[in-house]
Amino acid sequence: MNCKLAQTRPDGYFEIRAFHRGANGKRDPRFLLKCGCCDNKLEVYYGGDSLEINGVMGSIENWRELLMPLLEMKLPGQGKRVLVDANRQPSPRRNAPRSNSRIRAAKTQRGGA
Repeated sequence: MNCKLAQTRPDGYFEIRAFHRGANGKRDPRFLLKCGCCDNKLEVYYGGDSLEINGVMGSIENWRELLMPLLEMKLPGQGKRVLVDANRQPSPRRNAPRSNSRIRAAKTQRGGA
């Protein structure tokens, strides 16, 4: 049993488990990255000027061109995650319909209820 499974980070995501194996004979050094909540894994072999990620071989420069824009990108909702308390009751204000709702205005124009 892996005791490090499901360790939560302060930003709300699970901690990625990282393992390193050095070069041994003809074997290239490797980083093994495992998911924090399950047994999915990503193997990264490196050596010289090449990098193999999950069986896809490429130059370091090629991988840099592909991955750097992804790591620098900010998408809507990509900030820190807020942990939600499952026992907390929803606010009654959230469930109440808004008086200036576009849907309500469209219904009244059509003569709907």
